[in-house]
Amino acid sequence: MTQPVLKIRNLSKRFPVGGGRVVHAVNCVDLSIMPGETLGMVGESGSGKSTLGRVILRLLEPSEGSIEFDGQDITQLPKGQIRRLRRDMQMVFQDPWSALNPRMRIRDLIAEPIKLHVDLSRSERDDRTEDLARRVNLGSTYLNRYPANLSGGQLQRACIARAIATDPKLIVLDEPTSSLDLSVRAGILELLAEIREETKAAMLFISHDLGTVRMISDRIAVLYLGEVVEQGQTEALFETPAHPYTQALLSAHLPADPAFKVSRLVLEGEVPSPIALPTGCKFHTRCPVAIARCAREVPQAIQVPSGQQASCLRIPNGGNIIQRKEDV
Repeated sequence: MTQPVLKIRNLSKRFPVGGGRVVHAVNCVDLSIMPGETLGMVGESGSGKSTLGRVILRLLEPSEGSIEFDGQDITQLPKGQIRRLRRDMQMVFQDPWSALNPRMRIRDLIAEPIKLHVDLSRSERDDRTEDLARRVNLGSTYLNRYPANLSGGQLQRACIARAIATDPKLIVLDEPTSSLDLSVRAGILELLAEIREETKAAMLFISHDLGTVRMISDRIAVLYLGEVVEQGQTEALFETPAHPYTQALLSAHLPADPAFKVSRLVLEGEVPSPIALPTGCKFHTRCPVAIARCAREVPQAIQVPSGQQASCLRIPNGGNIIQRKEDV
């Protein structure tokens, strides 16, 4: 039986902010990703998506929990040993302009991870660099240019070429298309799908763009205040969301057809501070279907008939569904 490339259990990350207070950025997250699978991660800004991605790769140290990569527990590995794993764990950042050294040519930027992690001669490295550029549809004429001379889409292709240069088993993509226009975004998504098909790399695709996540993901995890409130197969989650927060989040997605009638679920109140998390269910302060019990008890993830898992106390009695109002 194939084992997950990534398996995290009870993973948490806290940041001290002085005065004995801490920001609870990621809270008790359980996730796994199989080879060749793309797990989409969605949630509001500040929900902990980017932090979780960085903790998974040990760019940030976890506060609690475990990270198992390719069958090995890497939670407590020294930084020197983590460095040796970098060829198998790569990341594509949101902003390609700040992710690349402006003083290096694109050729050298793509070749850098090969030089660090792969034992190749200079000529073999040059061939590999040009092959990677072709693979991400970046013409060879761009290799001798500097980042300032490329567009955002071209820079992101260079970042993806860097990420796949060492044939990694896991790629974390942190909002890789958010700064790109729609036509460029479509090309990047096609490229990622091709890379996954060719390499069988596991991908964690972090985004706030629900349409993009739906297109590229096999499964989706929904974060709220650093917790996974629901996860499951993409179509099941979009068609029959079980958690009230997922229902509200998905209702904000606008379809391409402007004549399509949209029924919105508008949440009232502000997102609680991650410094002072609510008791019980973290969503109960904004949840339209919350009852008194929700403020006292922490819900456990349970499986719903459509297959996904959701953490809501109201699921067993059917009280988890928010009533919609038609928006003309």
